[in-house]
Amino acid sequence: MKLMTLNTHSWQEEKQLEKLDVVAQAIIEQGCDVVALQEVNQHQDSPAVDANILTNHTVLADNYGYLLQKKLMEYGYHYQLTWDFVHQSYDVYHEGLAFLTRLPIIEHEVIDLSDNYDVNYWKHRRAVRIKVTSQQGDFNLYNCHCGWWNDSENSFEDQFNRINATLSTELSFLLGDFNNPSHIRNEGYDYVLQRGLIDCYEIAEIKDAGTTVIKNIDGWEKIAKRFGLIWFLVINQWWSSSIR
Repeated sequence: MKLMTLNTHSWQEEKQLEKLDVVAQAIIEQGCDVVALQEVNQHQDSPAVDANILTNHTVLADNYGYLLQKKLMEYGYHYQLTWDFVHQSYDVYHEGLAFLTRLPIIEHEVIDLSDNYDVNYWKHRRAVRIKVTSQQGDFNLYNCHCGWWNDSENSFEDQFNRINATLSTELSFLLGDFNNPSHIRNEGYDYVLQRGLIDCYEIAEIKDAGTTVIKNIDGWEKIAKRFGLIWFLVINQWWSSSIR
C-alpha cells in the first residue's frame, strides 16, 4: 500500500496547471493507492459541476482535486475523489481537503477542529476521516491541515487532541500538513510522538533526506523542513510489519 500527502497551495502559484500534470505523473509513477491533498481550492464564482464526488459542499469547475482526478483519468487511472470545504481563503476561494483513492470508501466523516466554527475565519480548520477496505482489512485515513503550536487562538495541541479523540483501536493513518516541523523539539512533532503515534518516515526502509519544503511559504522562513507527514497508530503488530 502506498500513501501520498501534499499541500497543493492551489491557484496561489505560477504555472499551476503544469504543476497539476506533474502531480498526476508522480501519483502514477509511485503507484499511490491513497493521496491526501490540502489547500484544494476552487474560485467561488466558478460554475458547479455534476460529478460523482463525496463531498459536504458544492464542487465547482476549477476545483483542484476535481481537475487532478480528470487528469489521472486522461492517463487511464481511476481514483475516487472526496472534497470537503474547510474555510474561505484569499477572499475569493473555497479551501478544502481532498482524498483520491483507489481503495473503496466505506465511511466518511468531517471533524471540526475549532469551537463555534466560522467558515470565514482562516484559522478555523477541519480534518477529514475516511475508512477504506483492502485485501489486508479495513483502516482509517485522516486528512489533516493543522495550525501552529504556539497559536493562542487555535493551537495545534487543541486541534490534534480533537483528532486524537476520534481514533479507535483500528489501524489509522494521519496524513497532511501539520505545520509543526519535525526538527523542532518539545512542540507539535514531539507532542504527537508522545500520544503513541509513529512517524512513517522514521521506520521506512528506503528514504531520502526527508525535506518536504525548501522555499519561503506563508508563515515559515526559507530553511529545509519536514512538516508534510504521515503518522500511523497501530494495534495489530502484523500491520506494523506489512506497511514498512
